[in-house]
Amino acid sequence: MSEHIVFLDDEGLAPSTRLKRPDCDHSWQQYAYTHPDQVPEHLKDATVALTCSVPLREEHLRQLPRLKMISLALTGRDIVDVDYCEANGIEVSSVPGYAANTVAEHSLAMILELFRRPAAFTRLMRQVHAGDKPYQNIYFNHRIRDVRDKQLAIIGSGPIALRLAHLARAFGMQVLFEDRGGKRQGADCRPLAELLKSCDVLSINCPLTPETYNLIDVDQLALMKPDAIVVNTGRGGVVNEAALIQALQQGRLGGVALDVVEVEPLHPSNPLFELIDRDDFLLNPHIAWSSEDAMQQLMDSAVDNISDFVARQVSEERTRTA
Repeated sequence: MSEHIVFLDDEGLAPSTRLKRPDCDHSWQQYAYTHPDQVPEHLKDATVALTCSVPLREEHLRQLPRLKMISLALTGRDIVDVDYCEANGIEVSSVPGYAANTVAEHSLAMILELFRRPAAFTRLMRQVHAGDKPYQNIYFNHRIRDVRDKQLAIIGSGPIALRLAHLARAFGMQVLFEDRGGKRQGADCRPLAELLKSCDVLSINCPLTPETYNLIDVDQLALMKPDAIVVNTGRGGVVNEAALIQALQQGRLGGVALDVVEVEPLHPSNPLFELIDRDDFLLNPHIAWSSEDAMQQLMDSAVDNISDFVARQVSEERTRTA
């Protein structure tokens, strides 16, 4: 049987990504982007859906009786109503761990920028060249700090968190993990309140769940040292953004770096843009996962998941008819 595979949103692929095809009999259709309202129309004949970031909710899935499989080209299963899929025999596959290194590297890059400020000094040199800042021998416009011997507190315990810990230790940082309310044990684990009081860097590397929503709020930020920095490459809703803006504006944090926000894509009206001209604030449009190397691995694995699913379907059908 030939599968009809529909790729809902190829605009998320870097130009360097080579998109291979599944190793099975199939027809293929792809769209640059699929608006949620277009999902039923684009998938009306599909047996397999491939999606980077287009949500597939129950109201869509009920209209797609032919759909047998969803291949997620991101690890976030939260964009699919998995319970409905399980109840109706729709397999959902993801690519766990594909971005462990690239997101960890991006987290560390943000930490280094906020401590060492190379990009901020480049902006200063542009201003000097334009005549907007004085030409002088030595510049102390931005504070420069070493990361060595600084304490990194990580909220999260998955592959990204562990890879970040490995990289940070290579720079001489002391790494501790939040103990997840006592669920995680070990010499390097501490209660959240204790970590917030002692850390120089707080890194968010956990999923968004009912338990982690606004985990870092006004009271938690108030516990942190005034020169500590917050880095979030996990999920936006883990940190209360209004509280974060206020803390930075009032000088109660040493810096903030965000690759994720609660409402994505990041709209120009987002209050976070109140901070955009600050040299102690970094804002990226959720790109920590998207290195060329990681993206190629991601798409290869997402397509391989389709091939594996079809191969199992064929094998099971042969067994039934034997």
